[in-house]
Amino acid sequence: MNQQANEKFGKKYHLRRLGEFRAVYAARNRARDGVMTLCLGPNNLDITRLGLSVSRKVGKACVRNLWKRRVREAFRRNRPSLPLSADIVVIPNRLDEVPPYPVIAASLIRLAAVAAKRFEKKTP
Repeated sequence: MNQQANEKFGKKYHLRRLGEFRAVYAARNRARDGVMTLCLGPNNLDITRLGLSVSRKVGKACVRNLWKRRVREAFRRNRPSLPLSADIVVIPNRLDEVPPYPVIAASLIRLAAVAAKRFEKKTP
């Protein structure tokens, strides 16, 4: 039961304000693969937060919602594998169909690790 409490995706794990998204974009730290683009920026918190930027170019509402559900679930389940004290914005690529959950989860973990290494190299 305790592990379920730690896996919740509460409001404190969301990026919600425009300024929060702009701060992540201003960090200019991106990683990309065939599934998504991931932007990573620092925060002064002890948690990792997620923001989603899913435009209409990705597809109709049902497709965009499916993307968001799968990315949120990947973030929620794999939070310990992601960098700590970071804000992450995920931008899905325009694809013919939404990839299955395991592909999205693997891409999220891999891109977050790449972006975190780049960020460590930038900071003295």
